[in-house]
Amino acid sequence: MRRLNRPAPRVEVERRADGVLVLSAGRDLPPSYPLIIDRLQAAAERRPQVTFLAERRGPQRQWQRITYAEAWAKTGAIASWLIAQGFGPDGPPIAILSDNSLENALLLFGAQRAGVVVAPLSPNYSVTGARSGDFSRFDHAMDLVEPALVFAQDAAAYGPALDRAARRGARLITVDGQRGLAFAALANTSIDAAVAERRLHLTPDTPAKILFTSGSTGLPKGVLNTHGNLAAAIEMIRAVGEPLDESRVSVTLDWLPWHHTWGGNSNLNAVVRVAGSLYIDGGRPIRGRFDETIENLRELSPSSFGSVPAAYPLLLEALERDADLRRAFFKNMRGLGYGGALLPQESFDRLQATATAELGERLPFGAGWGMTETTSTGFMVYWNVDRAGLLGLPQPGLQAKLVPAGDRYELRVKGPNVMPAYHRNPEATAQAFDEEGFFRTGDAARWVDPERPEAGILFAGRVAEEFKLASGTWVRATTLRAQLLDALQPYVRELVIVGPDRPWLGALVWLDPATLAVADWRAALAVKLAAFNSHAGGSSMRIERLLPLAEPPSSAEGEVTDKRSLNTRRVLERRAADVVRLYAEPADPEAILPAP
Repeated sequence: MRRLNRPAPRVEVERRADGVLVLSAGRDLPPSYPLIIDRLQAAAERRPQVTFLAERRGPQRQWQRITYAEAWAKTGAIASWLIAQGFGPDGPPIAILSDNSLENALLLFGAQRAGVVVAPLSPNYSVTGARSGDFSRFDHAMDLVEPALVFAQDAAAYGPALDRAARRGARLITVDGQRGLAFAALANTSIDAAVAERRLHLTPDTPAKILFTSGSTGLPKGVLNTHGNLAAAIEMIRAVGEPLDESRVSVTLDWLPWHHTWGGNSNLNAVVRVAGSLYIDGGRPIRGRFDETIENLRELSPSSFGSVPAAYPLLLEALERDADLRRAFFKNMRGLGYGGALLPQESFDRLQATATAELGERLPFGAGWGMTETTSTGFMVYWNVDRAGLLGLPQPGLQAKLVPAGDRYELRVKGPNVMPAYHRNPEATAQAFDEEGFFRTGDAARWVDPERPEAGILFAGRVAEEFKLASGTWVRATTLRAQLLDALQPYVRELVIVGPDRPWLGALVWLDPATLAVADWRAALAVKLAAFNSHAGGSSMRIERLLPLAEPPSSAEGEVTDKRSLNTRRVLERRAADVVRLYAEPADPEAILPAP
């Protein structure tokens, strides 16, 4: 396997008498480090003509680019306009309604230079609300943030949401200028000394962003990220990465949304940190929209690729049938990554086999763990591994507390990347931290090998997603889902475990489109289910039935989050009739039972 110049895995373990373990990386971050806006300035000085951001636009879908020098100038102009209008650290926030774009990034960094808090909202809050008439999440976010300025890329697409914002007294900014002020008026403002003066008043404790959680268990909470959180998170990532090579410009193709912590805090800021180039991908990891991603990969030959697990079956299909794409994809590739959910081992192995056939060696294929509350990072797999499913080890600067919980541990963390509070929610903030100041993540973990701590930590489920069968037996649905999904490859693309207060477990499944072309796919799935159950043990691990569903999970209905993972609670609410079918007696004719 290709070896990169990265630190060897290392962890220090404090073992307490009550069984609690406290992990650390064994090395610290520097005592101080530049803010992200300082990194942007350094990138503009170091590589002024290098592409910072690019986005396909126009009828011909050509790349429109912004260099670092242009970004520094335009963000300074935006900061000047904001300061002149009275915005600053003690003033009201700005809300961004629309998806990733050049203007979105310029406003985001311009606001940070002015010390203004920015709240990027999921476009689904606005667009889905306009389709369904349900603006509950949009209104909830606006109630919490109370922005004085609201930005949208397209006045028409976001019209109903802009109407609601205007009725609250917010000023509007749109790129096309059809509603409120045209964005160009900000970007073309003359830069004055107030911007440099404002920088003197920005500290690591100055609030920078409000990002919203997915809201999978209720209304989303607003997570406050400080400038220090943003800076620390990127330094933690860099501390376990390759040393910077001045002769190489990192090229990234990324679709992950900036209103989500992975895309907006980790990926976008990481590109600034290394003065690399980020190409905004208009594709998505779903069939029919991944074609644009494939063509972008073919053209750009990026130096890294990371995405959610749903992207990898689509990528593998394309790589395995297209030799030209394989050559372009692996040409400059230094490493792969995934996050947001567990990657099936089958996808991991197929991609490494493809890399070996093309390059003669396997590639580093990493992962990590982070949350909105930890500014997207905390644990990372930064050494070469041969399996999926690891959380990794703590990055420098982080302490992880493992609290015994049966045969695994509850994970709690503390570090400079951890949020100071939920925005305007002191009760939730108080509940989120323990008596030592560790954030309660709600995740469970266990050792890969208790005798070798440096082998890392495994994800062992999400505590909030556990439930009981009617027998009182606890089910760890998150880890069971990952194991079952891996066992049902290559036939099943996605699934949800069903069973709270039921006598046995079942699963709603969505088939891979290629499955229907297999003549005996139902029998094949029945055999795979029987094989899974033969090693499963008790009722908490056995799946008695599968029910394939034709209608895919709906983003508009809240079944799919912005990072393309399933919102289990919402799926089960919306598919209540299918759950009834799953448990029908005699069995529904569409249900698949284990082969005898």
